Amino acid sequence: MENQIENDVLGFDPRTLLEPETSSQSTSGGNSMIYHTRPADSKAEDGVYRSTIKVIYSPFDFRHSILEQQSYAIHDAQGWLTLVSSLTVNDKSCPIFTAWKQCHFAMQKDGTFKTDLDKIRYQQALTSDKGGNGMFDKRFSRYVTIQVISDKNQPELEGQYLFWKLPKSILDIMNAKQAPSAESGKPVIPIMDCLFGRSIDIEVTPGPDDAQHPERKTREIKYLGEISEDVVSCTTPTGQPLLTADEQTILDTYIDEMSKNVWKNKDPEDRAAKLATINAEENTKQLRSIYSKVIETMKTFCPDLNKELGYTPWDATTMQRVKDWITIVLAGNDPANVTVAPPTTATSDVVLTTAANGMPAPVNESTDDLPF
Repeated sequence: MENQIENDVLGFDPRTLLEPETSSQSTSGGNSMIYHTRPADSKAEDGVYRSTIKVIYSPFDFRHSILEQQSYAIHDAQGWLTLVSSLTVNDKSCPIFTAWKQCHFAMQKDGTFKTDLDKIRYQQALTSDKGGNGMFDKRFSRYVTIQVISDKNQPELEGQYLFWKLPKSILDIMNAKQAPSAESGKPVIPIMDCLFGRSIDIEVTPGPDDAQHPERKTREIKYLGEISEDVVSCTTPTGQPLLTADEQTILDTYIDEMSKNVWKNKDPEDRAAKLATINAEENTKQLRSIYSKVIETMKTFCPDLNKELGYTPWDATTMQRVKDWITIVLAGNDPANVTVAPPTTATSDVVLTTAANGMPAPVNESTDDLPF
């Protein structure tokens, strides 16, 4: 797939990001490569976090530029551990998910239980808000790669390539441009393209101050976004252009033709005809060659979304810890208070091992800065 993309980079259709197969990988919080836009970190008098970012295709894998994670947070005698589940890659053999199913379906269709243990197991799977024990803390996150264009709250991050936990409200704004419905007749705007995409001005507003429910301030955060009308090209982390002067001229010619004939063209049939003409031009052929070089350059400083935040099989130490946790849960007990056997590895070693595999123990950031 990567070679196919690099051979026709200008023809990449961002609508393919919505296909089910792209629901692949991600990670949990506590990673230094994740860009946080918390209102608590705002330096503005109104407490709103404002910045300008550019969401981009992953140069390592265009089709998996939006990574969706399913993870579990388990609590045992050693503490908390957040694990990226194989459900992330549509592999339903995840042992925690299998244990959840065993508990969830312990209730028979008529609402009764065969044994008292089945009833306890059902309570283990039932969420706390429904009166259950809530042992299975399942979480969902969505991540993308960004370049920070402007941020007065964290100016040291300007120019850097990081990962961002993408709010659904911002994704909806993006998809309105890059994946409009066929019925709308609107053109596809490749806002995530590194050379001729767009930037997004974001505003993150804190929830209301409520003395009775202080958690609302972080749980009811609102995200607003405005996509730029003009093209915004990525730069190196130090702000240097990715193109030479001659290469920039070729890009400018392409942008000018696409803007007038495609991106601002309201006639779908005429738009398609003119796009075909532009794609056949010598200038576009030259841009394809330039673009392939740009992708390779970006790989030298842009982090790999799938590699850094994606699902990886759990190591032996982690798998044993999970098995012990499941054994206790299925026995109807709380793993935070009961141990199967003395841990074979010091807690600090476990944290280091799991962190190396993309599974750090949750800290205060475990719920991140999003209300979902």
